[in-house]
Amino acid sequence: MSKATKAEVFIIESLRLDDKINQRYEGRRIHDILVMSGKSPKYFYFQEVSELPHLLELFKQSNYRFLHFSCHAALDKVMTEYDAISYVEFSKLLAGYLKLRRAFFSACELGNELFTTILASRNKGMHSIAAPAEKIQFDHAAAIWSSFYVSAFSANSSGMKHSDIVSRLNVLCTLFPVNMHFSGYNSRVDNWSHQLIQKSALKKEGLAKVKGNIVSDVTETK
Repeated sequence: MSKATKAEVFIIESLRLDDKINQRYEGRRIHDILVMSGKSPKYFYFQEVSELPHLLELFKQSNYRFLHFSCHAALDKVMTEYDAISYVEFSKLLAGYLKLRRAFFSACELGNELFTTILASRNKGMHSIAAPAEKIQFDHAAAIWSSFYVSAFSANSSGMKHSDIVSRLNVLCTLFPVNMHFSGYNSRVDNWSHQLIQKSALKKEGLAKVKGNIVSDVTETK
């Protein structure tokens, strides 16, 4: 009998050199926010694809349920600091590591059915994949995923359901201008469903009320 997974986040990050120079360590910031929330995340930085097998073994040994990748990507490849590999090659590296897990990606354009299909084909029984469906800024990615995890674990520290993920991403895609993609596995019918969660700007009247409150409360500073 397999041991129950832990409702914790394992973060793997790889950036470009200019990102490192400018301190755009989004994954590290998510780690710090999770620590502040009372969770026990693990964070690892890597530079080359050759390092991934070792990190994935650490992920397996941790028995953590949530894997978060912070990296660069495009519609046909995933990138590390020094490498760029196809979806197929990336999925080969992750084969067998995601059963009963949820994967989250801070990477441009990885939120698409092709990526899900390829990754899921080598990970029978994984629960879900969530990622940006378009290009995303570092600050938006850090804000979205930090808010997502804090909200999700505040509601239920022991796990999350498909509906929990989608409802939170719907709210966050209103606050931040980025389309997200969610793919969830249904074990009862043995298939995947895909959902594009579209950005939607806050209504003008809502913004006016917020601005009014800010003006009226201007003297009530900390």
